Amino acid sequence: MSLAKLMQHSTFNRLVLAVQVKVKIIRAGLCVIAMTVAIPASADNPAISMFTPAGGQRGTEIDVSIAGARIDDVRQLHSYTPGISVLGLTAENGNRVKAKLAIAEDCPIGLHALRLVTETGISNLRLFGVSALPQIEETEPNNRFDAPQVLSMNSTVNGVVKTEDVDYYAINLSAGQRVNVELEGLRLGTEFFDPFVAILDTNRFELAASDDAPLVQQDCVCTYTAKEDGTYVIEVRESSFGGNDRCQYRLHVGSFPRPVSILPSGGRPGETIQATVVDISGETWQQEIQLPETPGDYEFVAERNGQWAPSANKLRVIDLPNYMETADDAQREALVAVDLPAAFNGVIETPGDTDWFKFRAKKDQQLEFVVYGRRVLRSPIDSWLEIHKVGGGRLAANDDANGPDSSQPFKIPEDGEYLVSIRDQLSEGSPQHTYRIEVSPPRPELTLSIDELQRYVSQNMEVPQGSRMAVLLRAGRKNFGGDLELLFENLPAGIHVSTPKMAANESYIPFMLEANPDAPISSELVHLGARLNSENTDIIGQLDQRTLLVRGQNNRDMWGFNSDRLAVAITKQLPFQIELIQPQIPIVRNGALNYQVRVQRAPEYKETIYLQTLYNPSGLRASGSIKLEGDATEALIPVTANGNAALGNFPITILARAKGTNSTVWTASNFVNLEVADSFFNFKFGKTVIETGARGSVVVGLEAKRPAEGIAEFELVGLPAGVTSPQAKVTYQEGQSQLEFPIDVAPDARVGQFKMLVIKATITRDGGTIEQNQGTGEIQIAQPLPATTAVAVNPSNTGEPAAKPLSRLDQLRQAKAAGGGE
Repeated sequence: MSLAKLMQHSTFNRLVLAVQVKVKIIRAGLCVIAMTVAIPASADNPAISMFTPAGGQRGTEIDVSIAGARIDDVRQLHSYTPGISVLGLTAENGNRVKAKLAIAEDCPIGLHALRLVTETGISNLRLFGVSALPQIEETEPNNRFDAPQVLSMNSTVNGVVKTEDVDYYAINLSAGQRVNVELEGLRLGTEFFDPFVAILDTNRFELAASDDAPLVQQDCVCTYTAKEDGTYVIEVRESSFGGNDRCQYRLHVGSFPRPVSILPSGGRPGETIQATVVDISGETWQQEIQLPETPGDYEFVAERNGQWAPSANKLRVIDLPNYMETADDAQREALVAVDLPAAFNGVIETPGDTDWFKFRAKKDQQLEFVVYGRRVLRSPIDSWLEIHKVGGGRLAANDDANGPDSSQPFKIPEDGEYLVSIRDQLSEGSPQHTYRIEVSPPRPELTLSIDELQRYVSQNMEVPQGSRMAVLLRAGRKNFGGDLELLFENLPAGIHVSTPKMAANESYIPFMLEANPDAPISSELVHLGARLNSENTDIIGQLDQRTLLVRGQNNRDMWGFNSDRLAVAITKQLPFQIELIQPQIPIVRNGALNYQVRVQRAPEYKETIYLQTLYNPSGLRASGSIKLEGDATEALIPVTANGNAALGNFPITILARAKGTNSTVWTASNFVNLEVADSFFNFKFGKTVIETGARGSVVVGLEAKRPAEGIAEFELVGLPAGVTSPQAKVTYQEGQSQLEFPIDVAPDARVGQFKMLVIKATITRDGGTIEQNQGTGEIQIAQPLPATTAVAVNPSNTGEPAAKPLSRLDQLRQAKAAGGGE
């Protein structure tokens, strides 16, 4: 079976806000809470800022202007979903590309992710809307209520809310005629745009309005049925009367269906469910829905009487039998218990309502109760879940362990019948407050992700001809373990994979692609997945890459796109290549080592090359500030290992970043094997006490943990100012258990206690020098005590007192009693 059939279709909007927070841009001198659109962190990448128009009608061809930066060498336009073909692509200059697109008649309705590909890189991702309605462009001026732009019913307007702009549109309705209005603003992802929509009569009275509808994220959806023939006005603005040239919107106006809830909210793969659909107008109808064969979240676009909804409702597709809500508080005693696993579907239709379901379970059965409400279904419910024993009390409860929705693992205490209940935490309810509770034993889950090299920028892989690129690939295993085999589909011709497997004890690996020198410049969206590397297994996972499009306060993820494919491009050959030299010695715990990097430059290439490690094994740290300037061709990257560094062998690669022809370019070195070994020696420091102007020694206990297999030397470092050692280095002798370093203290050395002594051990081998450092030893420098005498009997019996010197211990005791010294 092909990987594409095994993987779920890429989707967006995996996260739904737990709390609908309205953030206003306040004018007139008040506080401003800044919100941002996620754009590439580097100013040198190809970039798209916006599409004009922001969408089109399926079954048509459309000319689109693509605004951006560094896109004059454009070659391709990628679409993550089928239905959009490129008929022409022309760069007008470095900041604008003209595209002619053909939108298929069966193109999925909704938002489509697009990227531009240039000779030197891949742009950021932007969304392009597709609807079933004819497209109309906003015509300015339309900012006067008494002079609105006239619309026909069942049309989509592409518009922009500029600074303090208010757009007005007029429609004619007959008495009893209904109009549904939906606006895509924030969901387009070009700006943090908080739109507001209202339907007004000719006297400017508000008949319906929407701001921050949960169903459509922070966007708007509303409905109105005309009470009399006449003209009605639709108002579009930023909720706080803000706006700018990037606040694009798509306004859908017509008699199309706009479901707000669908029950049941999912079903089994390949199943046809009989669903009850509730429209925003309050109308309800029955509809057959054919679910796909692939498990996951399914985007269902409602169609009725030949008209299509402007955007999808999401349904769950998973192999669980459906059960519908039949009982509230007053009816729960009459419930019939069902067997698990199961999916319970319902709606909290009235405020204060609680729904109940009964099930049978066995002792020690481990179950997971997972609620889908705000997530996936985009219901306004704030779920509260409880588990009860029939005839007993509450056993478990949860509010929002799974983001905005409830989730509760539970181990059955004894055989019998149990109840699960759900309600809205705020005691709210409506026909839109749908939910789905999936109850099953823990299922094995596998998800892949790729670390970002630039914060808030989803990672692509741009592989120069004849060079390499590497990223850090992570695997999230849940409820299983084992080796993973990586799966690829649709790699560009001439690309080779260097890391096809991930061991059972690894949660991440450096993932490298290499391009042949003669590989054609091209780009593909690559299906990337993994499966458990064993016989008779069906545990298969896929890439789940989040592209953050709009960030809120504190960089909160407000809107984005999730994909199961990785954008991979073969780009122009670089004027430099890097090589990482294989270390011939290990790095040890509490040790240090240098990565040696060599660069081959084209004769004319003098740009600065910045070096960094792709990753550091646990417990290791490498310098991130190394660069090669001018015509420099070699560099050392210092690496240190702490006392708990992970032991083993690790594939290491170095990333290089530099200025290319039209963008910042990246490449990776070859892999080398780095051995991280245990330390060779243990050191035991005692406390050294010595007076200023005196000579003494520092004594350190030594334990050899294993043979050094080379010449081992020990150096005392970290002596305080004024303290020197005439012999600071000692050569190791087999069986040696103590190190002694003579020291001299200057008369003017600073008095005090110093915890900074370190033993630096080096083992010299043919392949290099192994370094191990351990501290911290303590030295106390004291002032000399004043001369002290004591009266003693003169042995000559002359009666003269004799001076008796005090021992060092007596001197210290005396100094302490007198308050002198430390």
